Amino acid sequence: MESLFDAWGKKNPEWEKKYAELLMEPFTDYGRGTSQYTVSRGKIFGAGYEMFIIGFFIGLYFDKTKKLPDDKSKRKDFGHPIMFWGSQEGKLKLGRTSYKKIQEYMFAALIAKTNIDFISLEKGEVSVNDAANSLKKKMEEYANYGFHYLEDMLENDPNSLFKDSAFLKIFTSFIHENNNDEDEIEKFDEDIEPFEDNDSENEEVDEETLRAEAEKPWKEDDIDRLTMYFEHGMDLPSIADRLGKSLYAVQYQLSLLGKIKMPLNVTVKNTDKGGMVINKSGQVIYTDEAPLKVFNDKIYRFNMKSMCMTVKDVKRVDGEWVKGGKMLVAYSDSELYPKLLNSNFIDVIEDFVEGDKREENKIKVKGVWYDYYGDVLGSKRS
Repeated sequence: MESLFDAWGKKNPEWEKKYAELLMEPFTDYGRGTSQYTVSRGKIFGAGYEMFIIGFFIGLYFDKTKKLPDDKSKRKDFGHPIMFWGSQEGKLKLGRTSYKKIQEYMFAALIAKTNIDFISLEKGEVSVNDAANSLKKKMEEYANYGFHYLEDMLENDPNSLFKDSAFLKIFTSFIHENNNDEDEIEKFDEDIEPFEDNDSENEEVDEETLRAEAEKPWKEDDIDRLTMYFEHGMDLPSIADRLGKSLYAVQYQLSLLGKIKMPLNVTVKNTDKGGMVINKSGQVIYTDEAPLKVFNDKIYRFNMKSMCMTVKDVKRVDGEWVKGGKMLVAYSDSELYPKLLNSNFIDVIEDFVEGDKREENKIKVKGVWYDYYGDVLGSKRS
Protein backbone atom coordinates (compact mmCIF):
# COMPACT_ATOMS: atom_id res chain seq x y z
CA MET A 1 0.00 0.00 0.00
CA GLU A 2 1.23 3.49 -0.86
CA SER A 3 2.43 5.48 2.14
CA LEU A 4 0.46 8.53 3.25
CA PHE A 5 3.58 10.70 2.80
CA ASP A 6 3.98 9.59 -0.81
CA ALA A 7 0.28 10.07 -1.55
CA TRP A 8 0.41 13.57 -0.08
CA GLY A 9 3.58 14.30 -2.05
CA LYS A 10 1.72 13.68 -5.29
CA LYS A 11 -0.84 16.39 -4.50
CA ASN A 12 -0.80 19.77 -6.18
CA PRO A 13 -2.11 22.36 -3.67
CA GLU A 14 -4.38 25.19 -4.78
CA TRP A 15 -4.39 28.86 -3.80
CA GLU A 16 -6.49 31.93 -4.51
CA LYS A 17 -5.93 33.54 -7.93
CA LYS A 18 -6.08 37.04 -6.45
CA TYR A 19 -2.68 36.48 -4.85
CA ALA A 20 -0.97 35.99 -8.20
CA GLU A 21 -0.74 39.73 -8.81
CA LEU A 22 -0.33 40.69 -5.16
CA LEU A 23 2.30 38.16 -4.02
CA MET A 24 3.43 35.73 -6.71
CA GLU A 25 4.38 38.13 -9.48
CA PRO A 26 6.17 40.77 -7.35
CA PHE A 27 8.16 38.35 -5.20
CA THR A 28 8.66 35.14 -7.19
CA ASP A 29 9.51 33.85 -10.64
CA TYR A 30 6.13 32.16 -10.80
CA GLY A 31 5.41 31.18 -14.41
CA ARG A 32 8.93 31.90 -15.61
CA GLY A 33 10.95 29.06 -14.10
CA THR A 34 13.96 29.35 -11.82
CA SER A 35 17.23 30.62 -13.19
CA GLN A 36 20.49 32.22 -12.12
CA TYR A 37 18.90 35.57 -13.04
CA THR A 38 16.28 35.50 -10.29
CA VAL A 39 18.17 37.89 -8.02
CA SER A 40 19.06 40.25 -10.86
CA ARG A 41 15.35 40.60 -11.64
CA GLY A 42 14.80 41.65 -8.03
CA LYS A 43 12.82 38.58 -7.01
CA ILE A 44 13.07 37.34 -3.44
CA PHE A 45 11.90 33.81 -4.24
CA GLY A 46 12.25 31.47 -7.18
CA ALA A 47 9.27 29.18 -7.80
CA GLY A 48 5.78 30.26 -6.73
CA TYR A 49 5.50 27.39 -4.29
CA GLU A 50 8.23 29.04 -2.19
CA MET A 51 5.77 31.84 -1.42
CA PHE A 52 3.16 29.15 -0.69
CA ILE A 53 5.54 27.60 1.87
CA ILE A 54 6.01 31.00 3.51
CA GLY A 55 2.24 31.44 3.73
CA PHE A 56 1.83 27.94 5.15
CA PHE A 57 4.26 28.49 8.00
CA ILE A 58 2.70 31.86 8.87
CA GLY A 59 -0.71 30.18 9.11
CA LEU A 60 0.79 27.30 11.08
CA TYR A 61 2.42 29.68 13.56
CA PHE A 62 -0.88 31.40 14.30
CA ASP A 63 -2.71 28.05 13.99
CA LYS A 64 -5.22 29.87 11.81
CA THR A 65 -6.83 28.63 8.62
CA LYS A 66 -8.83 30.41 5.94
CA LYS A 67 -11.00 28.46 3.51
CA LEU A 68 -10.43 28.74 -0.20
CA PRO A 69 -13.37 30.05 -2.24
CA ASP A 70 -15.83 27.37 -3.34
CA ASP A 71 -15.71 28.79 -6.86
CA LYS A 72 -13.04 26.74 -8.65
CA SER A 73 -12.50 29.56 -11.16
CA LYS A 74 -10.99 31.64 -8.33
CA ARG A 75 -8.30 29.04 -7.59
CA LYS A 76 -4.97 28.17 -9.16
CA ASP A 77 -2.35 25.48 -8.68
CA PHE A 78 1.36 25.31 -9.49
CA GLY A 79 1.12 22.33 -11.82
CA HIS A 80 3.96 20.98 -9.73
CA PRO A 81 3.31 18.27 -7.08
CA ILE A 82 4.74 18.72 -3.60
CA MET A 83 7.20 15.86 -4.13
CA PHE A 84 8.96 17.90 -6.83
CA TRP A 85 9.23 21.11 -4.85
CA GLY A 86 12.92 22.01 -4.74
CA SER A 87 15.63 19.92 -6.35
CA GLN A 88 15.20 16.16 -6.58
CA GLU A 89 17.68 13.44 -7.37
CA GLY A 90 18.12 13.32 -11.14
CA LYS A 91 16.06 16.51 -11.56
CA LEU A 92 18.41 19.19 -10.26
CA LYS A 93 17.63 22.64 -11.55
CA LEU A 94 19.89 25.64 -11.29
CA GLY A 95 19.10 27.75 -8.25
CA ARG A 96 17.12 25.16 -6.28
CA THR A 97 18.18 23.34 -3.15
CA SER A 98 16.70 20.23 -1.62
CA TYR A 99 13.29 20.73 0.02
CA LYS A 100 13.11 17.22 1.39
CA LYS A 101 13.40 18.33 5.02
CA ILE A 102 10.89 21.14 4.53
CA GLN A 103 8.44 18.64 3.06
CA GLU A 104 8.94 16.36 6.05
CA TYR A 105 8.39 19.22 8.52
CA MET A 106 5.23 20.32 6.72
CA PHE A 107 3.93 16.75 6.60
CA ALA A 108 4.58 16.22 10.33
CA ALA A 109 2.79 19.47 11.18
CA LEU A 110 -0.18 18.54 9.03
CA ILE A 111 -0.42 15.10 10.64
CA ALA A 112 -0.57 16.79 14.04
CA LYS A 113 -3.14 19.39 12.95
CA THR A 114 -5.46 17.33 10.72
CA ASN A 115 -8.23 15.16 12.08
CA ILE A 116 -7.54 11.77 10.49
CA ASP A 117 -8.82 8.47 11.88
CA PHE A 118 -5.61 6.46 11.62
CA ILE A 119 -7.26 3.33 12.97
CA SER A 120 -9.80 3.43 10.14
CA LEU A 121 -6.96 4.21 7.74
CA GLU A 122 -5.05 1.16 8.95
CA LYS A 123 -8.15 -1.02 8.54
CA GLY A 124 -8.70 0.26 5.01
CA GLU A 125 -12.00 1.92 5.95
CA VAL A 126 -10.49 5.27 4.95
CA SER A 127 -8.46 5.39 1.75
CA VAL A 128 -4.92 6.74 1.69
CA ASN A 129 -5.97 9.13 -1.05
CA ASP A 130 -8.80 10.57 1.07
CA ALA A 131 -6.43 11.05 4.01
CA ALA A 132 -3.89 12.74 1.71
CA ASN A 133 -6.63 15.06 0.42
CA SER A 134 -7.43 16.03 4.02
CA LEU A 135 -3.77 16.95 4.57
CA LYS A 136 -3.75 18.91 1.32
CA LYS A 137 -6.90 20.83 2.31
CA LYS A 138 -5.45 21.77 5.71
CA MET A 139 -2.22 22.81 4.00
CA GLU A 140 -4.09 25.05 1.56
CA GLU A 141 -6.08 26.69 4.34
CA TYR A 142 -2.99 27.42 6.43
CA ALA A 143 -1.28 28.96 3.40
CA ASN A 144 -4.38 30.97 2.55
CA TYR A 145 -4.39 32.47 6.02
CA GLY A 146 -0.70 33.30 5.59
CA PHE A 147 -1.44 35.02 2.27
CA HIS A 148 -4.22 36.96 3.98
CA TYR A 149 -1.73 38.02 6.66
CA LEU A 150 0.75 39.25 4.03
CA GLU A 151 -2.03 40.97 2.11
CA ASP A 152 -2.96 42.86 5.25
CA MET A 153 0.65 43.94 5.77
CA LEU A 154 0.76 45.33 2.23
CA GLU A 155 -2.58 47.05 2.68
CA ASN A 156 -1.32 48.93 5.72
CA ASP A 157 2.17 49.56 4.32
CA PRO A 158 2.61 48.93 0.58
CA ASN A 159 6.38 48.85 1.02
CA SER A 160 6.46 46.54 4.02
CA LEU A 161 7.48 43.39 2.13
CA PHE A 162 9.88 45.16 -0.23
CA LYS A 163 12.21 46.15 2.58
CA ASP A 164 15.47 44.28 3.14
CA SER A 165 14.96 41.05 5.09
CA ALA A 166 11.21 41.72 5.38
CA PHE A 167 10.25 38.04 5.31
CA LEU A 168 13.09 37.12 7.62
CA LYS A 169 11.88 39.71 10.12
CA ILE A 170 8.38 38.22 10.05
CA PHE A 171 9.68 34.87 11.24
CA THR A 172 12.26 36.23 13.66
CA SER A 173 9.48 38.28 15.25
CA PHE A 174 7.70 34.98 15.97
CA ILE A 175 10.84 33.58 17.56
CA HIS A 176 11.57 36.60 19.71
CA GLU A 177 8.10 37.83 20.59
CA ASN A 178 8.38 36.44 24.13
CA ASN A 179 11.99 37.58 24.60
CA ASN A 180 12.39 40.09 27.40
CA ASP A 181 14.91 42.01 25.31
CA GLU A 182 12.21 42.77 22.76
CA ASP A 183 9.48 45.36 23.23
CA GLU A 184 7.00 43.89 25.69
CA ILE A 185 3.48 43.26 24.51
CA GLU A 186 1.13 45.59 26.34
CA LYS A 187 -1.17 43.89 28.75
CA PHE A 188 -4.89 44.57 28.63
CA ASP A 189 -4.87 46.81 31.68
CA GLU A 190 -2.36 49.02 29.90
CA ASP A 191 -4.31 48.81 26.67
CA ILE A 192 -7.47 50.30 28.13
CA GLU A 193 -5.58 53.11 29.85
CA PRO A 194 -5.54 55.45 26.82
CA PHE A 195 -9.33 55.20 26.58
CA GLU A 196 -9.76 56.12 30.21
CA ASP A 197 -7.12 58.84 30.07
CA ASN A 198 -8.95 60.53 27.21
CA ASP A 199 -11.99 60.96 29.42
CA SER A 200 -10.62 64.05 31.12
CA GLU A 201 -12.79 66.59 32.85
CA ASN A 202 -12.63 68.75 29.73
CA GLU A 203 -13.61 65.95 27.34
CA GLU A 204 -17.03 64.45 27.70
CA VAL A 205 -17.54 60.98 26.30
CA ASP A 206 -20.99 60.12 24.98
CA GLU A 207 -21.24 56.59 26.32
CA GLU A 208 -24.43 55.76 24.46
CA THR A 209 -23.05 56.88 21.11
CA LEU A 210 -19.89 54.87 21.68
CA ARG A 211 -21.81 51.77 22.70
CA ALA A 212 -24.28 52.06 19.82
CA GLU A 213 -21.41 52.31 17.36
CA ALA A 214 -19.51 49.45 19.00
CA GLU A 215 -22.54 47.16 18.90
CA LYS A 216 -22.94 47.41 15.13
CA PRO A 217 -22.18 44.09 13.40
CA TRP A 218 -18.63 43.61 12.11
CA LYS A 219 -17.67 42.05 8.80
CA GLU A 220 -16.15 38.60 9.12
CA ASP A 221 -12.95 39.83 7.49
CA ASP A 222 -12.58 42.63 10.06
CA ILE A 223 -13.07 40.13 12.90
CA ASP A 224 -10.36 37.92 11.38
CA ARG A 225 -7.99 40.89 11.18
CA LEU A 226 -8.84 41.96 14.74
CA THR A 227 -8.09 38.47 16.05
CA MET A 228 -4.85 38.29 14.08
CA TYR A 229 -3.62 41.68 15.31
CA PHE A 230 -4.56 40.98 18.93
CA GLU A 231 -2.95 37.54 19.00
CA HIS A 232 0.17 38.99 17.40
CA GLY A 233 0.49 41.39 20.33
CA MET A 234 -0.50 44.66 18.68
CA ASP A 235 -1.71 47.28 21.17
CA LEU A 236 -5.40 48.17 21.08
CA PRO A 237 -5.09 51.81 19.92
CA SER A 238 -3.00 50.63 16.94
CA ILE A 239 -5.56 47.93 16.13
CA ALA A 240 -8.33 50.52 16.21
CA ASP A 241 -6.33 52.79 13.89
CA ARG A 242 -5.64 50.00 11.38
CA LEU A 243 -9.24 48.83 11.30
CA GLY A 244 -10.68 52.34 11.18
CA LYS A 245 -12.69 51.64 14.33
CA SER A 246 -12.99 53.42 17.65
CA LEU A 247 -10.97 52.02 20.55
CA TYR A 248 -14.26 51.41 22.32
CA ALA A 249 -15.53 49.30 19.39
CA VAL A 250 -12.32 47.25 19.41
CA GLN A 251 -12.62 46.64 23.14
CA TYR A 252 -16.26 45.66 22.78
CA GLN A 253 -15.62 43.22 19.93
CA LEU A 254 -12.69 41.61 21.76
CA SER A 255 -14.93 41.15 24.79
CA LEU A 256 -17.51 39.37 22.63
CA LEU A 257 -14.74 37.07 21.39
CA GLY A 258 -13.75 36.34 24.99
CA LYS A 259 -10.29 37.87 24.52
CA ILE A 260 -10.62 40.64 27.12
CA LYS A 261 -13.03 41.88 29.73
CA MET A 262 -14.92 44.98 28.65
CA PRO A 263 -14.66 47.89 31.13
CA LEU A 264 -18.10 48.90 32.42
CA ASN A 265 -17.53 52.65 31.90
CA VAL A 266 -20.71 53.58 33.82
CA THR A 267 -21.59 54.25 37.45
CA VAL A 268 -24.68 53.57 39.54
CA LYS A 269 -26.45 55.79 42.05
CA ASN A 270 -29.24 54.93 44.47
CA THR A 271 -31.92 57.20 45.92
CA ASP A 272 -35.03 56.53 47.98
CA LYS A 273 -36.83 56.04 44.67
CA GLY A 274 -34.51 53.32 43.39
CA GLY A 275 -31.33 53.03 41.36
CA MET A 276 -30.01 54.60 38.19
CA VAL A 277 -27.18 53.98 35.75
CA ILE A 278 -25.17 57.02 34.69
CA ASN A 279 -22.73 57.21 31.79
CA LYS A 280 -19.49 59.18 31.74
CA SER A 281 -21.28 62.20 30.25
CA GLY A 282 -23.49 62.34 33.34
CA GLN A 283 -26.54 61.13 31.41
CA VAL A 284 -29.00 58.84 33.21
CA ILE A 285 -29.39 55.90 30.84
CA TYR A 286 -31.40 53.51 33.02
CA THR A 287 -33.64 53.76 36.09
CA ASP A 288 -35.06 51.04 38.32
CA GLU A 289 -37.40 50.92 41.30
CA ALA A 290 -34.89 48.65 43.08
CA PRO A 291 -31.41 49.71 44.29
CA LEU A 292 -28.40 48.78 42.16
CA LYS A 293 -24.82 47.79 42.91
CA VAL A 294 -21.78 46.90 40.81
CA PHE A 295 -19.80 43.73 41.44
CA ASN A 296 -17.05 42.39 39.19
CA ASP A 297 -17.77 44.96 36.45
CA LYS A 298 -21.44 44.00 36.27
CA ILE A 299 -24.58 45.75 37.51
CA TYR A 300 -27.08 43.94 39.72
CA ARG A 301 -30.49 45.02 41.09
CA PHE A 302 -31.52 43.89 44.59
CA ASN A 303 -35.28 43.97 45.04
CA MET A 304 -36.75 43.49 48.53
CA LYS A 305 -40.34 42.24 48.49
CA SER A 306 -42.70 41.17 51.25
CA MET A 307 -42.08 37.48 50.51
CA CYS A 308 -38.52 37.42 49.18
CA MET A 309 -35.44 39.28 47.97
CA THR A 310 -34.46 38.75 44.34
CA VAL A 311 -31.28 39.55 42.43
CA LYS A 312 -31.26 40.26 38.70
CA ASP A 313 -28.56 41.64 36.45
CA VAL A 314 -28.84 44.83 34.42
CA LYS A 315 -27.39 44.72 30.92
CA ARG A 316 -27.65 46.05 27.40
CA VAL A 317 -29.75 44.09 24.92
CA ASP A 318 -30.16 45.34 21.34
CA GLY A 319 -28.89 48.76 22.36
CA GLU A 320 -31.17 49.16 25.39
CA TRP A 321 -30.43 48.78 29.10
CA VAL A 322 -32.79 46.20 30.60
CA LYS A 323 -33.04 44.00 33.66
CA GLY A 324 -32.11 40.41 33.00
CA GLY A 325 -33.02 37.05 34.43
CA LYS A 326 -33.24 36.02 38.06
CA MET A 327 -29.79 35.38 39.53
CA LEU A 328 -30.78 34.60 43.14
CA VAL A 329 -33.91 34.43 45.28
CA ALA A 330 -34.05 34.43 49.10
CA TYR A 331 -37.55 33.72 50.45
CA SER A 332 -38.74 34.98 53.82
CA ASP A 333 -37.92 31.67 55.52
CA SER A 334 -34.30 31.73 54.33
CA GLU A 335 -31.35 32.59 56.57
CA LEU A 336 -30.48 35.60 54.41
CA TYR A 337 -33.81 37.39 54.21
CA PRO A 338 -33.95 38.58 57.88
CA LYS A 339 -30.43 40.02 57.53
CA LEU A 340 -31.72 42.46 54.92
CA LEU A 341 -34.80 43.80 56.72
CA ASN A 342 -33.69 47.41 57.02
CA SER A 343 -34.03 50.53 54.89
CA ASN A 344 -30.36 50.50 53.89
CA PHE A 345 -30.06 46.78 53.12
CA ILE A 346 -28.08 47.49 49.94
CA ASP A 347 -25.16 48.77 52.06
CA VAL A 348 -24.60 45.42 53.82
CA ILE A 349 -24.37 43.45 50.55
CA GLU A 350 -20.61 43.06 50.13
CA ASP A 351 -20.23 40.85 47.05
CA PHE A 352 -22.06 38.85 44.43
CA VAL A 353 -20.44 36.09 42.38
CA GLU A 354 -21.91 34.15 39.46
CA GLY A 355 -21.14 30.45 39.14
CA ASP A 356 -21.11 28.25 36.05
CA LYS A 357 -24.81 27.56 36.68
CA ARG A 358 -27.42 29.88 38.15
CA GLU A 359 -27.80 27.65 41.20
CA GLU A 360 -24.10 28.17 41.94
CA ASN A 361 -24.45 31.96 42.32
CA LYS A 362 -23.65 33.29 45.77
CA ILE A 363 -23.96 36.51 47.76
CA LYS A 364 -21.92 37.88 50.66
CA VAL A 365 -23.68 39.82 53.42
CA LYS A 366 -21.97 40.98 56.63
CA GLY A 367 -19.01 38.67 56.04
CA VAL A 368 -21.14 35.55 55.41
CA TRP A 369 -21.67 33.82 52.06
CA TYR A 370 -25.18 32.65 51.13
CA ASP A 371 -26.24 30.37 48.29
CA TYR A 372 -28.79 30.81 45.51
CA TYR A 373 -31.68 30.08 47.93
CA GLY A 374 -30.48 32.46 50.62
CA ASP A 375 -29.09 29.83 52.97
CA VAL A 376 -25.61 29.91 54.48
CA LEU A 377 -23.27 28.46 51.90
CA GLY A 378 -22.55 24.80 52.58
CA SER A 379 -25.60 24.18 54.76
CA LYS A 380 -28.32 21.77 53.62
CA ARG A 381 -31.88 22.91 53.09
CA SER A 382 -34.35 21.14 55.36
